[in-house]
Amino acid sequence: MEPIEVHDTRTPKERFWVQHQPFLLSRGYKLRPRYEPTWVSSSTESQIAEDDLVLLTPQAIDAVRMRDNYKVVIKRVSASTPEITIGTYMSSSPMASDPRNRSVPFLEVLYPPEDNSIAMVVMPMLYGFDLLPFRRVGEFSEAIHQFLQGLQFMHEHNIAHKDACRLNLMMDVSKVIPRGFHYGYFFTHDGTSIDFKWRDRWTVRPVSYYFIDFGLSHQYPTGLENILDDGLFGQDRTVPEMSLTVPYDPFKADVYQLGNAFLQVIAKYEGLEAFLNLGKAMTRANPGERLNASEALTMFRGIVATYRLSDLKRRIWPIKLPSQDRFYVKYCGKMSLVQ
Repeated sequence: MEPIEVHDTRTPKERFWVQHQPFLLSRGYKLRPRYEPTWVSSSTESQIAEDDLVLLTPQAIDAVRMRDNYKVVIKRVSASTPEITIGTYMSSSPMASDPRNRSVPFLEVLYPPEDNSIAMVVMPMLYGFDLLPFRRVGEFSEAIHQFLQGLQFMHEHNIAHKDACRLNLMMDVSKVIPRGFHYGYFFTHDGTSIDFKWRDRWTVRPVSYYFIDFGLSHQYPTGLENILDDGLFGQDRTVPEMSLTVPYDPFKADVYQLGNAFLQVIAKYEGLEAFLNLGKAMTRANPGERLNASEALTMFRGIVATYRLSDLKRRIWPIKLPSQDRFYVKYCGKMSLVQ
């Protein structure tokens, strides 16, 4: 489970959002009560309250779009960051209507009037793509397919993500978790109750997957070939050619990062071995021998081309899950977060 942080008083990292709560409210976005300027904790000595849940990261906060009660995440960024340019471009027409585009939609970019150095990007509130267990081969293959399409689409438009790693791979769980989830405590609906229920992805397919966080991304000039770049590392520090000073192919680095994210999931399950060679081909140490995004997508399609519906429906299990627990899940309907 993801760690949670609880405080009955606000922390220094939360002050920014308290200060900007009136501005966001004026633009139609309501923060949790904790971030209202007059907030007082509702917890007691014997019980922690929902409003004691602290943000997991100070750069982003959850909110509700008041006109339709739609849950969003608002991210604080520099007003000059390329993240705004790239995210807005990918969310514009006709890019947004292309089904291969798996970049998180930018719903709005807000600029607080008192500080022209910062901006706030409004996005849908999404869920980590692997936080809930995969239970069918087809669930995992659907995720792979969309992420590979999304990476190919970005690369076709000369955009290198540069941090295409596990924590930046998300899914829309509006159908998977119909009651929603709490941004401060992902495995609850309301932040306090342990009565957490979700649906298998297979039963509500298709499920939509997205890339987030374009903070390190770069869009290169159209027509430029043999692109080399250097720069900051993303989450995955194992990319062999990554360097702050020696130029490397950023698109091949993207492929490595995404392939490594796939391998991390494959290693946890019995039944996903068919995708192992794809992950290995995407993470070859020599970038020249590594697949590009289009080649990886072609290889994936070759793997699933012979799959029947029964193959996609085949149950997969976490490798470390005891047989007794499998029984409870399979025959007793147990909804464990690790099963």
